[in-house]
Amino acid sequence: MYALMALGITLTVSVIKLPNFAHAEYITVGAYAALIASQQFPGNPLLIIVIAGTAGALAALIAHLTVFRALEKQRSSTYTLLLASFAVGLILRYSLFILADSTNLFDRRIQVSLQVLLREGSLIITNIFAWVVPTSLILVMLLSLLLNHTPIGRDMRAMANNLDLARIIGVRVERVKNWTWMLVGLLAGSSGALWGIYSSVSPLMGWFAILSVFAAAILGGMSSFTGTILGAYLVAFSENTVMQFLNFQLGVDFSFKPAVPFIIIILILLFRPQGLTGLFDFLRRGELRR
Repeated sequence: MYALMALGITLTVSVIKLPNFAHAEYITVGAYAALIASQQFPGNPLLIIVIAGTAGALAALIAHLTVFRALEKQRSSTYTLLLASFAVGLILRYSLFILADSTNLFDRRIQVSLQVLLREGSLIITNIFAWVVPTSLILVMLLSLLLNHTPIGRDMRAMANNLDLARIIGVRVERVKNWTWMLVGLLAGSSGALWGIYSSVSPLMGWFAILSVFAAAILGGMSSFTGTILGAYLVAFSENTVMQFLNFQLGVDFSFKPAVPFIIIILILLFRPQGLTGLFDFLRRGELRR
């Protein structure tokens, strides 16, 4: 799930040239769309995920058309766009607070029935796990196919590599930006649905995850899909397995878990700002910039 969320950040930074903090709310929008959809179509995870992805895509596209595109036309700096992304995120977040308050949708679980598929000692695999993990992997593979084997994917990679040259060779930049934002929102909304199926939905769920997501994207060098996926697994491993080891062996309280993404971000920026990019030559096909 971190990988799905972080791939959207990597796309935004590489193609749009914007570290978008409103990405957190696209995740939450998808989760709430999934929650509402599950009340109408209980027990249909695939339809719920599709509706969530569509809601996330619409939220991202509307934010681009109403805010980011207008600022880009004014040749606003990256800092201005970054502050605007905070503003867009706050608007979406407190709109979701109003929705949750008026409909009693705080900390609710998406209505997908829980069934135990395998119980072996302390290992328990549920139908939710069986949905979440394969769906995440399939979405990642589909994204890779789109970027490497479709015209729109080639245009995105061209813009990521050199925006001015992409314009010169005839890439329809605005069209590609629209598709990129929809793809980013689709990934965020789908991951929000999967997160909500696995845990619970609240207006702050995306915001609580965003630092871990940025840590994964920074580990990937903000330009490599394979690096971002590996970074997501490293962040999740650090937040869970490493924290559990520190708790058992050194008595470190689990309340320090939110500090893990900060530590990862600082260490990467200090010692390897390019992240995992270039460390694995045989994985270079996953990089946006070549």
